[in-house]
Formats: sequence, structure tokens, C-alpha cells
Amino acid sequence: MHRTTLIFVVLFIFISLTTFAQMTKEEYNSKKESLTLQKKELKRAIETAKTEIKIFQNRIPELEQEIITAFRELYVLKYGEEIGRRVAYKQIWNGMTDEMVRDGWGDPDRIDRNVEKWGVFEQWNYGNITFFFRDGKLTDWEEQSQQNK
Repeated sequence: MHRTTLIFVVLFIFISLTTFAQMTKEEYNSKKESLTLQKKELKRAIETAKTEIKIFQNRIPELEQEIITAFRELYVLKYGEEIGRRVAYKQIWNGMTDEMVRDGWGDPDRIDRNVEKWGVFEQWNYGNITFFFRDGKLTDWEEQSQQNK
């Protein structure tokens, strides 16, 4: 008997809550209008964001060129006109310093270092290109073909 009473109480509470939770037609229409306005505002915001993204995407080539120019100017100040331009354009040559390579090419993917009595030997790996240094000076480089990888 106690169990049956509990079931009826739970059903009564459930039915009462669902009855009170129902909206009037005016409340429904008001909420619908509010949500419709929010949807229109969100659509406008999305379109504005898409327009801004296109503007920024169109500026990417211009900004990349500005970065290249700024780095070239920096390296010209640091190394002089000829060497600075070569570093900025990622040119490589025997005898350039490890700092020049890092400036032009960025940080390597991996560095292998051996210290011997006759010098410090390093191999800097950039993808499939390896630079060989002895005592901080570039001595050689090689590009590994895709077949050897």
C-alpha cells in the first residue's frame, strides 16, 4: 500500500509540473520572436566575421612581404649589405657561421653534436637538408632525395 501511494504522489507531482511548465500562446509567441531576433543578429555577426576574415586573408601576401623586408633590413644591419641579403634570402655558402644559418633558416629540426680534440662537429637537420659545421663554420651541406627517406 505504501508503494502505491508513493507512485501516485510522484505521478501527481510530474503532472503538476508539466501543467505549470506549459507556456501560454502569448508567452510562446514572445519567446519565438525573441529567438528569431537573436538568430538574425547572429547571422549578421557571422557575415561580418566572414568579411573580416576575407580582408585579413587578402592581407597575408602583403604582410609576408613586409616580414621578408624587415628581416632583410635587420640582417643587412647585422652582417652588412651583401651578406645580410644572402642570409635573408636563405642562401648558403661554405664558411658562413652557425648564427647566420639560424638567422636565415630558423631553428633546425635536430642537431647532432660531436666534440673531439680537433674540433666541434655539428649536423643541423632541416627536413631533408643537412648542414655540416666544424667549430661553428659551415663546411658542407646535402639534400637527401625523397627516395632515400
